[in-house]
Amino acid sequence: MKNKKNHSQINTIWDVDNLPIKYPLKIRNIYEKIYKENRRSYTNWIDKIGKRFCGDIDWWMTLPSLRNPYANKLLNYLCVIDTIQKLNYKNLNLKTDSIAFANLLNLKFKKYNVKVEVNSKKNILVPLIGKFIKSILFQLIIYFFIKFFKKKNEINEKKIILVDKFFTFKNKQNSSYFPSFIKAKNVRIVPTIIPTLNFIKLIKIFKSLSKNKEKILYKEQYIKFSDLFFSFTHLLRRRKFLKYKYNYKSINISALIFEELSSYDDFYSINNGLLNYRFFLRLSENNINIFKSFNWFENQIIDKGWNFGFRKFFSQNQKNSFGYQDFNKHYNLVSNSPSFLEKSSKVTPEKIIIISDYFKKITKDFLKNQKLITGQSERFKDLDNLKLLSFKKRTKILTVLCGIKKIDQELVKLVVKACSIDKNLRIIIKPHPILDLSHIFPMNNLPQNLTVYNDDLKKILRKSLICITAGPSSALLESVSCGVYNILPEIECGTDKNISIFEIKKNQYSLIRNSYELLKQIKFVLKNKQKINIKKKVIVKSHSKKIKLLFN
Repeated sequence: MKNKKNHSQINTIWDVDNLPIKYPLKIRNIYEKIYKENRRSYTNWIDKIGKRFCGDIDWWMTLPSLRNPYANKLLNYLCVIDTIQKLNYKNLNLKTDSIAFANLLNLKFKKYNVKVEVNSKKNILVPLIGKFIKSILFQLIIYFFIKFFKKKNEINEKKIILVDKFFTFKNKQNSSYFPSFIKAKNVRIVPTIIPTLNFIKLIKIFKSLSKNKEKILYKEQYIKFSDLFFSFTHLLRRRKFLKYKYNYKSINISALIFEELSSYDDFYSINNGLLNYRFFLRLSENNINIFKSFNWFENQIIDKGWNFGFRKFFSQNQKNSFGYQDFNKHYNLVSNSPSFLEKSSKVTPEKIIIISDYFKKITKDFLKNQKLITGQSERFKDLDNLKLLSFKKRTKILTVLCGIKKIDQELVKLVVKACSIDKNLRIIIKPHPILDLSHIFPMNNLPQNLTVYNDDLKKILRKSLICITAGPSSALLESVSCGVYNILPEIECGTDKNISIFEIKKNQYSLIRNSYELLKQIKFVLKNKQKINIKKKVIVKSHSKKIKLLFN
């Protein structure tokens, strides 16, 4: 009689750097439960290891301090460790992109017959150096151009309000970050230019700035060359964090932290974060009274440099710091919700302006006493007044991408397969503005019943019956506001948490994990749309508090 293999005898292959939708089913279910439990403890743990460095601006420019799962893999790897310990079988073949993590797992779980291999040993040094040089060139070009060609305007007002605003070569995008401040006499816009070494795009950006009727204050007119040198040499200074030991639940994970510290290559953000910090130092030296600060607040390292600089060098006004979040909230963007250490270290604003009361709970996830203001939205101000086609008359099935390549690739694969199975199905796909569809999927392989739409999202959502979306974007906020039935592929963990933010009834959305479930759900909605009662839901109110009222 043949012996049946039990779980402990079966070799399970798990690539831990894949998205959760590609994990083995049993592992996915355990991992997701742990992931949800670990969000808070992970944030507290990052606070704990960062406490000794909290007064050092260099720490806030590092990858571990960022708490962004889309930028670093610490939360993922810590959940993997906890998942392995929960599994009831031993033979496990793991794959990972991280050499440090592979070594850690091989050492920790050797007796469990857990084998770990590295996917491919990439040479990270050459790309790291390349990005470092490009970031220096970009910063030098911006610095010297402004120094030589932009006249430094005198500041006569006694109380100045600074507004942190991004500028790209796309004029429409430039006008969506904040309301217009043309008539505000004591307001100065401080531009942060989105990085590019394309001179045609740079010329477009500076033309846009020249035509802007708001009062512009360039930080490059105040910072010194020594400040540029300070930002460029962070790469050397961050080595000071390597001499410490880092433990997670009595496991020494120092090598993993060292890898995260050493491999972080977003030098554009690092440079701008540090220059924001030094900008406020130079303003204080020039005796310019910055009375209030408005930061476009995603809690990225650029923002931490801005807020730390204002709140440290203008400590008399530091409670007048505001962070503006004119965007949707996403469960996996852990960093969007401030931590206790970030607040006490003053690298986040005193008050955060959110655009919907639905976002109060998630914004206070890790900090219950965070001060919030529900304010106006510039990006979604038309949603409340949008005229919608009756749900029962709608026919369009829309897929909206989020701009994160790995997530979009999985979403497109799901939709392409569904279209290939059912040739009568008609699906429209809306790429994200920051990521061309051709970089996600071969355009020649798109089925004929899948068409691409590049126009305004609201125009098509008002006529859409179904919206299929995943990842951190505004799509879910807009589709819920337009009374659309949402189908949410569980590509990441916590997809159910994203829809729960909007308090949507269970018969108005569905969660799926493969193309067959997607196709089944689409057919169900098409067949039963006369019975499904979905109405417009007001998420962003047009009468919320105006930003200008906070200027007094």
